[in-house]
Amino acid sequence: MQTFTVTKEDSGMRLDIFLASMTEQTRSRTQKLIKEELVFVNDKIKAPHYKIKEGDIIQIVEKRIELIPQEEFELNVVFQNKDFIVIDKPSGIIVHPPHQPFDKITLVDLLVKKFPEIKQVGEKERPGIVHRLDKDVSGLMVVARNKDAFEYLKKEFKTGNIKKIYTGLVMGKVKKQTGEIALRIGRSARSKRMAARPESQEGKEALTYFRVTKKFTNSTLLEIELKTGRTHQIRAHLHAIGHPLAGDPLYKPKRVGKMVPPRIFLHSATLGFNNMDQDWVEFDSPLPDDLQDYLKELKKL
Repeated sequence: MQTFTVTKEDSGMRLDIFLASMTEQTRSRTQKLIKEELVFVNDKIKAPHYKIKEGDIIQIVEKRIELIPQEEFELNVVFQNKDFIVIDKPSGIIVHPPHQPFDKITLVDLLVKKFPEIKQVGEKERPGIVHRLDKDVSGLMVVARNKDAFEYLKKEFKTGNIKKIYTGLVMGKVKKQTGEIALRIGRSARSKRMAARPESQEGKEALTYFRVTKKFTNSTLLEIELKTGRTHQIRAHLHAIGHPLAGDPLYKPKRVGKMVPPRIFLHSATLGFNNMDQDWVEFDSPLPDDLQDYLKELKKL
């Protein structure tokens, strides 16, 4: 779901024109979204010519995922014990519903179906969830099965004791073999993007490390380690240094080239932490087939 709050400067614009400017889509496309009743203004359906007002909250919801029916999908559970579950999340499914109205199948729906006890753990809309991956990002996640594990894991994430390593393909050739990005992360005032800012500006502290693992003609494969867990941290940080993730529809340059991956090229490959007995556990997930196939095509160039 995309959410926008109308500012004083944009007040009086047509709804379809406003959405076209904010989403970088054509006006005809935004009109189609509105007519399909996928756009809500203050939780109500409006016409494309509706004149927006300062303070209006505009939401674009997405259609139900038809490729992964709930009755046919089985969670890929990597590990489970009495305290937590480690899953390998596929791309294309959102972790939890952000707001209503929302009719798409979520990862939480599938988790509750298989592990009903997590209904009583954590927040009502996202039971058991201590961290998340964006919809089109795949890979490892840990989910709490009881209240004690929930509080423990939340604390471990907050203090940076969780090992989180991703595989990502970025646009352009990264010159340094290793690097550190320490720009602050703050929400953009005009779009749903997060902005990476210098330490002198407002925003939450964020730290990302990267290491080059392979170079292609116009792109670079990276191993990316997060030391903090800000919203869109990897995406915003890499965009800020001029190397946005390949296939990222939000943090992308004006020119993306002819060959793009089927989705954002980002995968949560390694997840490690101390369990509640203070024993270190670590899990790995191989790169999914869709991303591996894309790399094979890159090698041919």
